[in-house]
Amino acid sequence: MKKRLLSGAVYTALLVSVFLIKIFAPTPWGDLGFDALIYFFSLMGTFEIVRAMGDGISKSGKSVVTLFTVVCVPLCVVCQVLWGYGIQCAAACFLLQAAALLSTLVFCPETNDLKSVGAALLCGTYPNAFLCVLLLTNHLAESSALGGSLLAMLFIFIVSPIADVLAFTFGMTLRKKFPKKLAPKASPNKTVIGFIGGLLGGAIAGAGLYFVYHAICGGFENMYIQLPVYVVLGVLISLVTVLGDLVESSIKRHCGVKDMGNIMPGHGGVLDRIDGTMFASVVVYAVFTVCALLGI
Repeated sequence: MKKRLLSGAVYTALLVSVFLIKIFAPTPWGDLGFDALIYFFSLMGTFEIVRAMGDGISKSGKSVVTLFTVVCVPLCVVCQVLWGYGIQCAAACFLLQAAALLSTLVFCPETNDLKSVGAALLCGTYPNAFLCVLLLTNHLAESSALGGSLLAMLFIFIVSPIADVLAFTFGMTLRKKFPKKLAPKASPNKTVIGFIGGLLGGAIAGAGLYFVYHAICGGFENMYIQLPVYVVLGVLISLVTVLGDLVESSIKRHCGVKDMGNIMPGHGGVLDRIDGTMFASVVVYAVFTVCALLGI
């Protein structure tokens, strides 16, 4: 428990540091703290899942995935900051990776088959596709009445952990009275009552973020429109956070591993810590983009 608390404290301190850099450093330099953190997540996360796959991926497949991982995030940052084409760059990188992996069926048929190529494609896509979305979220323009990239990142890194804590609390305290499992094959310890607690935590965190953020930044205009959006977004983040955790658990079960790594004692690897965060980034990016288009 002490190791878990210590590693959690270090992770929290790291997040606070990059948030302070984002707040006080001028744009776009303030965004580079999160960009560097996302790049670290990408490198470590890909290493973890490739290692978990073991012999399911050939050497040529590992080489393609490694090259793609090293190049993709920095290239997307450059394209987004300089020209605003980060999403196009990410799409091109993933297409090139897929083409290169499929080509191994032709050039290395002795060591590659459809299963190994599929496993390699999974390793290259998960977590990198989600982290590219997180990267784009970090560079959202201040064009929406909801706010810009700072608020979006606060949603991802504040609402998701709070929902997790409340889900854990509900599950631990009420599981004897409400023992029904949520997804027993993927994660035997998760209960429906814990899931409900997580949704409640997401709603509370979303509402709390609204009042704190607007109290600091000033103004509560359009409260009756924006507050429900914050609450609904908080619930959605909680929902996909659970989904991300279940997906991660399913992958580990198929790979026959308990944790993806041990870089964070008590938590596991990088992927064990950010599984829900990655899925949350997709929802937050989509909602902020739609709100910007609608002027909400």
